[in-house]
Amino acid sequence: MSLKVFLSYSHADESLKNELVNHLTMLKRQGVISTWDDREIPPGREWDRQINENLNTADIILLLVSSDFIRSEYCWSVEVTKAVERHEAGEASVIPIILRSVAWQSPPLARLQALPKNAQPVTSSSWHNRDDAFTNVAEGIKVAAEQLSKAKAIAQYRQKVEKFASDGDGDISFGELKILKRLEINLGLIDSEASAVQKEVLKPYKIRQQHIDDYRELFIDFVAQHRYPLDERAKKELNKLQREYELKDEDVVEAKLFTENLGDGVVLEIVPIRGGKFLMGSPENEPERIDWESPQHLVTIQPFFMGKYPVTQSQWAVVAGLKKVNIDLNPEPSHFKGANRPVEQVSWDDAIEFCARLSNKTGKTYRLPSEAEWEYACRAGTTTPFYFGETITTDLANYDGNYTYGAGSKGEYRQQTTDVGKFSPNPFGLFDMHGNIWEWCQDAWHENYNGAPADGSAWMSDKNKRGLLRGGSWSYASKYCRSACRGFNVRDLKYRNMGFRVVLVRGRT
Repeated sequence: MSLKVFLSYSHADESLKNELVNHLTMLKRQGVISTWDDREIPPGREWDRQINENLNTADIILLLVSSDFIRSEYCWSVEVTKAVERHEAGEASVIPIILRSVAWQSPPLARLQALPKNAQPVTSSSWHNRDDAFTNVAEGIKVAAEQLSKAKAIAQYRQKVEKFASDGDGDISFGELKILKRLEINLGLIDSEASAVQKEVLKPYKIRQQHIDDYRELFIDFVAQHRYPLDERAKKELNKLQREYELKDEDVVEAKLFTENLGDGVVLEIVPIRGGKFLMGSPENEPERIDWESPQHLVTIQPFFMGKYPVTQSQWAVVAGLKKVNIDLNPEPSHFKGANRPVEQVSWDDAIEFCARLSNKTGKTYRLPSEAEWEYACRAGTTTPFYFGETITTDLANYDGNYTYGAGSKGEYRQQTTDVGKFSPNPFGLFDMHGNIWEWCQDAWHENYNGAPADGSAWMSDKNKRGLLRGGSWSYASKYCRSACRGFNVRDLKYRNMGFRVVLVRGRT
């Protein structure tokens, strides 16, 4: 789109104005500019209104300076005044064109860069002829027009970036980046110009997010010191940091501190799990227990942070679209489709790759839970077969309801996964720890707990290629949903009843 050029002049300089317009012909033909002066006012129109409308919408205003121009009350009091106002507001570029010798270098014109070069008047004897002078003026106007066009293009691009950044709280989605790339091309910007705009627009969001992350790290440190809910000293320290970083209350509410923004409107919620000791495994009198749940042993668990839900298909799709670390990931592996259903048909290796990509994106360390962490989190301080008691029903979890446990009754067999969060959480605030899908843990499979670590760490093996699963699933009987129940499968197996959830480790990668 060409830039609109307004010519402000005295009618005594009509012939010089016409010469200038003739020298601007090539720029007009190339679509760089269009020109307007008061000789284009149609008969019957109010001339002052026409002048004001065009003066207020011009991109470039040329002030054709001469003694008659300065003497003209209308040119000086109306057109120059309005031109300088728009120039100072950044709405238009104002260029004095010195036609004839006159004492013009006083406010408000003195601070404006004039043409021709060195502000030598077009009619000055210092020019070989007037064509040379007007050619120099035309070249200067071309440079100004190109700079202004670039500035307008950058401003238009910035406006779109700011909108996307504002809508996404500093996060620009993959689809929005595609739109911005197309806009960059259409506006004639180069990659470095577009990148500079994005970087500048996103800088305050990144600083704010860094401040939130610093606050969050301190919050996590306090939680990890067995002080959750927080004591008064911890709250005081956090309030001090909040004031220093000028964070709003909504920036630091607990729900937000434990929410990871993955992009595209998808978040990952995590829950702080306080440390403690528990008896891992099942007692010998627990109905339908299996020998490999023995021997019961005391385990000490350090505080950690666990996914509130199993990883969902929407979360999987976003992370699967991130840069590869070790292996490729299918963005839509699940048999039972649904953005809020747990992802399934993912192997142990796939889950490890997911955690690696998520860690790279966030700058934090995400991994699979150890088996001990998983059971500790599932039990949430309980010692019964299920965190809600001695038995289970299909009103409480998703499993094969044809099978009963203890005094329970038969229930619904849904034959598929359900959306995460459908059933009530356990006392730690975790959902779907019983049923829905088996969840991969970090550990390798071992036949029993003889020699198992007592510090809650993952029990690995270089020789055993079978991965460990916990929680039962929609396709298994009720007894497999018990807190102590253990399952296994080869690590590269992908089946429609196997998924996972993640653990966040304190500190950054």
